[in-house]
Formats: sequence, C-alpha cells, structure tokens
Amino acid sequence: MNKTNDLKKERIINFLRYIKKDNDVFAVEIINTQLDKGMELDLIFKKDANGFGYSLSAKKLSEDKYKIEFGCQAGPLAGDGGEWEVSFDGGDKVMVCSGGKTWIS
Repeated sequence: MNKTNDLKKERIINFLRYIKKDNDVFAVEIINTQLDKGMELDLIFKKDANGFGYSLSAKKLSEDKYKIEFGCQAGPLAGDGGEWEVSFDGGDKVMVCSGGKTWIS
C-alpha cells in the first residue's frame, strides 16, 4: 500500500465504506465493489505494470484524526480521487468525515 502513517487496515476499510455513502468519486465505488467481493487491500493497492492503480496516503493529525487522500489513476488521463479529514473513535469506527476536495483526470 502507500503511505498510511500507521493507519490500520480496519480503519482504511471503514473509511472507504463510510465515504461510499455520499460520494461522487468513481474510485470509491470501484474499490468498495472489490472489497464486497472479498479482495484484500494489499492486492487491491498493487500497481499495474505501468504504475497505475489506487493510491492512499494518510497524515496523522492527532491520535484518532487523519487527513486521508485516496484515488485511482487508471491511465494517463483517467482517474479520480479526493481528500478527507477523518476522525475515528478510540477503535476503528469513523466518527466524523469531512472533505469534499476531489480531482478528476
């Protein structure tokens, strides 16, 4: 995977599931379909031979708060993603998720 700054897999999955609810980022829809099929994150985040695929980076803002950038570059001019600020409870549950910055190529 990419730079996750100690963000656990459970939190990544819960974040991806959470943003699926109200989001126009196509990469979010596609990765959730792959998760629904039981694919593992390590396999999903593996880049193809040309270096295209999903990316995720997380910057830790506090103990349970992160700035998360997620997207997928499917080709030179094909991809989308976004940036969210996410707060988790003491465990892995998303408590607050805000953002809205998105990109399309």
